[in-house]
Amino acid sequence: MCTAIFLANRDVQVTLLEKGRIAAEESSRNWGWIRKQGRDADELPIVIEACRLWQQLADECLEDIGLRQTGVTYVARTAKDMAAFEDFMKIAAAHDLDTRLVDGNDVSSVASGMSRRFSGAMTTPGVMLVSAKL
Repeated sequence: MCTAIFLANRDVQVTLLEKGRIAAEESSRNWGWIRKQGRDADELPIVIEACRLWQQLADECLEDIGLRQTGVTYVARTAKDMAAFEDFMKIAAAHDLDTRLVDGNDVSSVASGMSRRFSGAMTTPGVMLVSAKL
């Protein structure tokens, strides 16, 4: 769908064919998340560009496409989980992500309503979500 839009914007005649409902296949599998957090380092440049393009598309559309910057938070149940989050922070820093670690005492500040105690959390406020139903 996005390829067709970008080609049409460059005055290329486009025919869009889809086996099901247009733009309803892949987005329903990931629930619309445009996730940066926890990604492989090799995927991040593509995801960062995708976020830029989604924002551009949202700005150019005459209707609300349901793009929201909602953020995402993963909680660590164990010290091992937290160590994995710490490992990802090296990747996040290399790609200038807004990811940060949260101490176990402060998990409720990023995940309200949590009643149990966690080792900590990793949160990325800049993660985007686009409505998979539009």
